[in-house]
Amino acid sequence: MKAAAYARYSTDRQTENSIAYQLAEIRRYCAAHSIDIVATYTDEGQSGTNTDRAGFQAMVAAARAGAFEAVVIYDISRGSRDVGDWFSFRKSMMYLGIAVISATGQRLGDLTNGQDFLLELLTVGMGQAEVLGTRQKSLDGVAAKAKTGAFLGGTPPLGYDIRNGEYIINQQEAAIVRQIFEMYAAGKSYDYMLGKLVGATGKRGRPLGKNSFRAILTNERYIGVYTWNKRQYKLLRKWAGGKPNPDVVRIEDVIPPIIDEGLWERVQERMKDNKRNATNKAKHNYLLSGLIECEECGANFVGHTTTNSRGYSTRYYVCGNKYRTHTCHAKNINADEIETFVVQNLKAYLLEIDFSETAQQIAGQINAASADLSAEKAELAQVTAQINNGIKAIMSGMDFPELREEVDRQRVRKSELEDIIRRRSADRPEVDPAAIEQLLRDSVEQWDEEHLPEIIRQHVTKIYAHTDGTYTVNVGVHLSGCGGRI
Repeated sequence: MKAAAYARYSTDRQTENSIAYQLAEIRRYCAAHSIDIVATYTDEGQSGTNTDRAGFQAMVAAARAGAFEAVVIYDISRGSRDVGDWFSFRKSMMYLGIAVISATGQRLGDLTNGQDFLLELLTVGMGQAEVLGTRQKSLDGVAAKAKTGAFLGGTPPLGYDIRNGEYIINQQEAAIVRQIFEMYAAGKSYDYMLGKLVGATGKRGRPLGKNSFRAILTNERYIGVYTWNKRQYKLLRKWAGGKPNPDVVRIEDVIPPIIDEGLWERVQERMKDNKRNATNKAKHNYLLSGLIECEECGANFVGHTTTNSRGYSTRYYVCGNKYRTHTCHAKNINADEIETFVVQNLKAYLLEIDFSETAQQIAGQINAASADLSAEKAELAQVTAQINNGIKAIMSGMDFPELREEVDRQRVRKSELEDIIRRRSADRPEVDPAAIEQLLRDSVEQWDEEHLPEIIRQHVTKIYAHTDGTYTVNVGVHLSGCGGRI
């Protein structure tokens, strides 16, 4: 039996459950049971409360490609500490005919057998209960500290320094903050404000930009209000909707204020007006113009609005060739539906990822391209051929979900390769991971109707419209200062 070995550890402390120990036990088990390990996947310093891990996802992709017949793990907790994630993984492997084996002898039987399922449910459930208990203790400790108005780590807002865990006004930076509030309250544009703040830098030493202004203008700390855990963006590392958190900590007059409440109220009122104007304007725009490509003919989709006899309007995205020359038969896409899908899932993605890790991966992929790009060009040709063959198979009647999923994965890889080749062919300087990380952070911090079109352009690299009316959205990063999508 050919198998993949998978190991995971969630902290840097190397104990009996370290990666090395797990792999040693897996190899010992496989040797005793005549199992040939053909691939090894690991995730170091990664939580088991979600499956969005590079090693885990690579293993799942290889399983779908038929690279092995079994997955051997140390125990269930190394695979996942979330009941839903674990059984989703188990079911996907079951459908592929791939066995999941524990090197410690945990019984991973037949999920269609009631007793086997119950025993496995209890085992993974105990692991999740342990995580929940540890999490609650950690949250209780942080909440107790937050209720004292103490600084909880990270980078303090522009205008403040931290001394002995307390907020202290940095007078030089505070003058910049006051100037920003005063200019915005006076009706000045972001461009005007940038012109007046030439040379001013943020807390990390980078020049202030438009994306910095909203974070400053909406920060209650500048009027002396301390807040912690205001919204629930994540729960066990998964998107939680961004709804108001009932456990929010909000304490007034615990931080020295930099601006007065009158100025604060004028700024907030103007921001509300701008938000309403942006919302009304957005109703007449097409957020995804130029991003949707037709699978059938390769043309870009264009925005089109139809009005029925009762005066009700519906926005669509229509294949350009179908709209102009009627030479394509691609189905129209309801604009409200696809825009809602893209916006919700892009936001969930940005809130789920680790900014630093993702930035390093993207920069590393671009910067590691071979000098002559021969390897990348060869892979691009192979991927393109696989996509074409897959489309031909689908069009000929071999239409099943696994084939469509594989074609979609190959499309993502094609976009990545094209971007790498385009960038390296232009002989541009290497990509700075710090710039990517900052862009990711800014996208989350500045998320509102006003900035939404720009954020979409920065992260949605391509949308493929399929012949059956479905679509695949490719998400990446666009650094305007680095020239091209990456």
